[in-house]
Amino acid sequence: MKFTKFETEFLHGLVLGDGHVTKQLRYTQTFGQHAEPFAQYVYANLRRFCTDKGFYTYKVRSGKDSPLYQRWIVTTKTLAMFKYYHDLYYRLNSEGKYIKILPENIETILTPVSFALFLMSDGTFHKTKHIVKLCTNNFTKAEVELLSKAILNKFGIESKLEHVRKEQYVLRFRKSVVPQIQLLVKDHMIPSMMYRIGL
Repeated sequence: MKFTKFETEFLHGLVLGDGHVTKQLRYTQTFGQHAEPFAQYVYANLRRFCTDKGFYTYKVRSGKDSPLYQRWIVTTKTLAMFKYYHDLYYRLNSEGKYIKILPENIETILTPVSFALFLMSDGTFHKTKHIVKLCTNNFTKAEVELLSKAILNKFGIESKLEHVRKEQYVLRFRKSVVPQIQLLVKDHMIPSMMYRIGL
């Protein structure tokens, strides 16, 4: 069993966003209650790597008196082929825990498909300012700078780092480049997630 070119790009985009490859070599991702169509889309494209229990849902409370919120989970079987992604996107920190990192070769990884999946996971659109932001808070400043440079070199799309809180940065794409983003990724996004790029 091998990943197709599309599956490879698909997985890169997911792992850049909210997806995870565990040290047990399984892919897993949790989706909020309003993201069921996106969860279904991810599961449909990873279905051949999952058991019949690879897609499920449950309800949780965010606090003692809060309402119940739906969560959707996609998880694959344990497969050696996920080792490539774990080795590429994770490293052990000083506390012996695996943390997600941005690959140094991110420029070669980025494609319209992977960028689209990244935006569906972590993109936001400001309705008043008409700008797109990519929530890269989990990466270091140096990694976000590298990502910004890679997006410029690969797609000709400029972005700037925005400091949001202590040692956390997001990428901001100004209004004038949003049409470039839309043209690049819209054919690789599902309708329910188009709002993340202002469509």
